[in-house]
Amino acid sequence: MSGTDPQAFTMRAVSAAATLGATDYVVTATATSAYTITLPDSESTVPGRPYYIVKDNAAANAITIAGADAGDTINGATTLVLASGAFHAAMLVNDGNNWWAVALY
Repeated sequence: MSGTDPQAFTMRAVSAAATLGATDYVVTATATSAYTITLPDSESTVPGRPYYIVKDNAAANAITIAGADAGDTINGATTLVLASGAFHAAMLVNDGNNWWAVALY
C-alpha cells in the first residue's frame, strides 16, 4: 500500500528488467523489448503478499516473470510468461515458499 494513503496501491512503470521490492504492488510493464521481472525471494516475503503485473501494450515482445532464486517457483514452474501480441496480466501471491498466479488474463 501507499505510504501516504492506506487505501491506495502503489504503482510502478517499468520498460526494462526489474526486481520487485517491498513498496511495489501494481507494476505496469511496457514491452518495447523482451525482459524479465524478478519477484522477491519467496522465503523472505510475508505469506499472502500480492503483486499485480500488467503487460500494458500489445507489442510483439513477451515479459517473463521469475522468482529470485532457483528454488522459487510460480505455480510449480520456474517462470511465468506474459505472451507477446496482446495485453496480459498476472496477480501473484506468496505462500512463504513459492509464488502462485491466482489470476491471469
